[in-house]
Amino acid sequence: MAELRDLSDGGGRFVSGGALSKAIAAMDKSMGEEAMAEVARSADRLVASAKSGGFTVTKEAADRIIQVIEEHIDEIDQFENKLEVFDQEPELGDHDYGKLVARHMWEAANDGQSARVALGSLKIILEKSREALLRASKQYQEQEEVARDAFRGAVG
Repeated sequence: MAELRDLSDGGGRFVSGGALSKAIAAMDKSMGEEAMAEVARSADRLVASAKSGGFTVTKEAADRIIQVIEEHIDEIDQFENKLEVFDQEPELGDHDYGKLVARHMWEAANDGQSARVALGSLKIILEKSREALLRASKQYQEQEEVARDAFRGAVG
C-alpha cells in the first residue's frame, strides 16, 4: 500500500514516476478535458438529433434509460456535497512540507482537471442525454398518434 512517505525522496521532495503519478497520468488520458469535451459535444449532437426528429424511441424504452440517468444524476449531487470538504486546504501540520502538500491537494481538488469538474461535466452530459431521450420518446408518441389517425381515416 502506498503511503505519503512513498511519494518523497526522504528529504521532503516529491518523487514523480511512482504508482500515484502513473495512476493520475492514466486518469488524465482517459478522462482528460479533451475527452470530456468530446463527450459533451456528442451529447449536444444527440439533443440536436432528437430535436430534428433524427431519432425516436419508445416511451417504455426511454423511461428505463431515463430512470438510470436520473439515478446517476442524484448520485452525482450527493457526491458533490461530499466534495465540499475540498473547499479549504486540509490541515496537515504547521511545517513547510505539510503546508506544501495541503496546498497541492487543494489545487488538485479544485483545478480544471479535478473530480469536481469531471463530475460537473458528467452531470451536464447526463442531463442533455435525458433531454434527448424525452424529446425522442415524445416524437415517437406523436408519430404513433399520426399513424394511428391516418390508419383510422383510411379504414373508416
